[in-house]
Amino acid sequence: MDLSTDAYEHFAHEDDYPDLDLDGACKRLGSALALRTVYTTPERTDFAPFDELYELICRSYPHVASHAVTERLGRSILMTAAGTEPELPAALLLAHQDVVDVVPGTEDQWSCDPFGGLVDDEWIWGRGALDIKEMLMGELEALDYLLARHGQPRRTVVLAFGEDEEVDSRGATALAAELERRGVRAAFSLDEGVTTFSDAAPYGAPGVTITDVCLSQKGYLNVRLTAHGSGGHSSNPFGGTSLERLFRAVARLSETRPEPRLTPPVAQTLRRLAPYIAEEPLRTLVADVDGNAEALARAASRTRELYPLVCTTMAVDQVEGSAPAANVMPADASVTINFRLLPETSADEIVSWVRAQVGEDIEVEVLHHTPAGRLDEAGGFGYEELVDVLERYHPGVLVVPSIVCGGTDSVRYEGVCDKLLRVTPFRPAPEELRRGLHGVNERISRRAYAQGIRVLVALLERTVL
Repeated sequence: MDLSTDAYEHFAHEDDYPDLDLDGACKRLGSALALRTVYTTPERTDFAPFDELYELICRSYPHVASHAVTERLGRSILMTAAGTEPELPAALLLAHQDVVDVVPGTEDQWSCDPFGGLVDDEWIWGRGALDIKEMLMGELEALDYLLARHGQPRRTVVLAFGEDEEVDSRGATALAAELERRGVRAAFSLDEGVTTFSDAAPYGAPGVTITDVCLSQKGYLNVRLTAHGSGGHSSNPFGGTSLERLFRAVARLSETRPEPRLTPPVAQTLRRLAPYIAEEPLRTLVADVDGNAEALARAASRTRELYPLVCTTMAVDQVEGSAPAANVMPADASVTINFRLLPETSADEIVSWVRAQVGEDIEVEVLHHTPAGRLDEAGGFGYEELVDVLERYHPGVLVVPSIVCGGTDSVRYEGVCDKLLRVTPFRPAPEELRRGLHGVNERISRRAYAQGIRVLVALLERTVL
């Protein structure tokens, strides 16, 4: 199946860097995708594919090997290509080695082996082609090319590849701690983020194509609510069963969920889009973004695409403890709720709100928490160069700031980096992203992979030479 013409409508300057070994780059990515680097727990993970990936990296990029110091911290990889001016803050390129496994029961739906590393005339197939071995290998391709062409850069380049981002980011945490221990400071970082283009119709600007450079990420919080019960015959459910009391508590949370709020990156997006917004109520409201911030947040919260950008979200995902029969009351029952916290919203705030809403007879337990990311500014070194490069290679696309609604390793590097940038420079067609990210037949086109490498080379040329 061919990509539609529209998939490449915003590709330009594909003749830049004609000496790039693009066929070899695609084959090297295929080799990386053939390695089943699925992380579960330290005890249950098969680390042999991680070791093979490390060996593949070491033998595939000769200029990186000769210029950079390559180390392993556990199974994490740290590579440092020293600059001629070591006093300059470094450039930090991030990615993760691990991929999610194939969903059980979907194996027969794949057109090829998800860990076969197939490369054909148009596609590079396999789990991790979009999340995010293309980023890991693409960063290495770009740095190896840069070193071959220009030699030692002025600014040090650091590559940090954790092994467990899909689970708990212990690798990235250890890498960041080691960089901090060594006194390494980065001017900017580049990590995964938005991976395709989108129409700005949700913002009231249909026909305008946008892409986001994300300057923060939402926090993560799992909370378990438990209602205790003694079970027994259902003929006398005086006071309500444990499940009933639990559901009433969840209903109160749903009815009083946190108010929408406009964060600075989303406010900046609205200012950037203001000349193009033609639909009400946003058209009128963006005339004064600061003065109408509350109204803008409420309006955005009524649109599916914008809702997670302006709300601390609450997803009731798990229920446990129902009775074995309809005439038996349940004993203890619990629900687990996943919250995604807007930047500048703390877990303590949300837990306090939950306790106030559910009442004293519902037990509230925090299971897991990752804070929301720091809010960085849309401007300055790193950001401006990245926007320039994206606009060169993808003309007709408006680059806007935003936040990541999921998680990335970037938050772990706040202590060593001045500006954390999150955008994946490899641009699959939107339908490819929707279908393939963690799904069946994950793949990236050779053309999209090549263009992403050009973006990375150009970014490095503007920032480290």
